[in-house]
Amino acid sequence: MFFEKDKTLPVSIVIASIVLSSSLLFLGFRIGGADNTKKLFKEAMDEYIQEQQAKAQQQAAEQNAPKFISGDFTDDDPVKGNKDAKVTIVEFSDFQCPYCGKFYENAYQDILKNYVNTGKAKLVFRDLPLDGHEGAMPAALAANCAREQGGDTSYFKMHDYLFANQKTLFADTSKIDATMKQAASKIGLDGSSFATCYGSEKFKNEVEKDLSDAASVGIRGTPSFIINGQYISGAQKYEKFKAAIDAALVK
Repeated sequence: MFFEKDKTLPVSIVIASIVLSSSLLFLGFRIGGADNTKKLFKEAMDEYIQEQQAKAQQQAAEQNAPKFISGDFTDDDPVKGNKDAKVTIVEFSDFQCPYCGKFYENAYQDILKNYVNTGKAKLVFRDLPLDGHEGAMPAALAANCAREQGGDTSYFKMHDYLFANQKTLFADTSKIDATMKQAASKIGLDGSSFATCYGSEKFKNEVEKDLSDAASVGIRGTPSFIINGQYISGAQKYEKFKAAIDAALVK
């Protein structure tokens, strides 16, 4: 919590000040009367407030400090952009997750335009289908089956189609199998080959490996990102990602 100058103090400080002032009133009157009491009270309160402000500022700085995760989390997952780019953005995501959809609509587009498409960064997409999202695992399997047919290009075609039409496609997950087959047709995949791959759950182990790798470093929510080791959680504004990428570029 931040303490701002000239604004209402937190309840904890007010309570503490009441206790403190009671002691000072008693002490002040015994030592030098009302004037001395006011002086002692003001000095003690100023010192106490400064101490609390310093603690709050330190806590805020610790909370806002970048968190880093060591290790290589690229695995063998689909890559968008220059594979030799200096900056690697690993995204753990869920095709049904509304916050992942929000990231796709907003910050993702600017990241592509300014960093991925210019060769400064590459994006590695890893599947993290969450419990409670009944369409998330089928969608992850479908995307990997798309990759089997057309490599990373086809994977990201499916990726884009699923996110661009997220609200419609996942509105009724009881029809998710038919929905995924329709999606495959929409992006130009061979329907028969896709149906065989998808029906066999051929890439379930691949998706579960992504889940395991995420859990190994405490990542359980989507979207989550690791940018050259720096961890970013949630559908943050573009500026948050820009700062992390720019910092990685100058190292």
